[in-house]
Amino acid sequence: MRFAEWLTKLLHIQIIWILFCLIGLVIGGIFPATFTMFGVIRKWIMKQEDFPVFKTFVKTYKEVFIKSNLLGYGMILLGFSIYYYIKLFSSMSVVLVGITIMFGLVFLMTTLFIIPVYVHFEISLPEVIRHAGVIALSHPLHILLMVLSLIVFWYLMLLLPALLPFVGFSLISYILMLIANSAFKSVERKVAV
Repeated sequence: MRFAEWLTKLLHIQIIWILFCLIGLVIGGIFPATFTMFGVIRKWIMKQEDFPVFKTFVKTYKEVFIKSNLLGYGMILLGFSIYYYIKLFSSMSVVLVGITIMFGLVFLMTTLFIIPVYVHFEISLPEVIRHAGVIALSHPLHILLMVLSLIVFWYLMLLLPALLPFVGFSLISYILMLIANSAFKSVERKVAV
């Protein structure tokens, strides 16, 4: 019964997420809708159950619209820049390629924590990036779990693509937020000591 209720919640948030991606004409809506979905899922993980999901989604979507697009497209631009420099340096220097690949790995690790950090902490965008990087580098096990979750999710969606429009994105968001929340609790325990 509880599993069915949990699945229904994921379906509900997925439908709202798709709707708000479309409201933002996908290009402008994908990041605010995704950040907002993570925020709602965070509330569920934190055992905050009694809130109107749709109203909360609308309110948060409006609040995060500009910052989430800046952060999302900024990360995409940075990712393409790293890729460009790896290609550029590949014909010049092994050392430069190695350094750029190391920077790229740190970037990818940080990216996994960007949205969870944004929705969990009330901090500025530069602080979001810094916190995400520090937490990612200090929690390699959590990064490994996130990467494994993404790989399993990818294969599950290849096997059962019909799930994708119903619970695909909300399911992986839930799993990533759950793992990130575990890392946040670890950080809070260390700070409290």
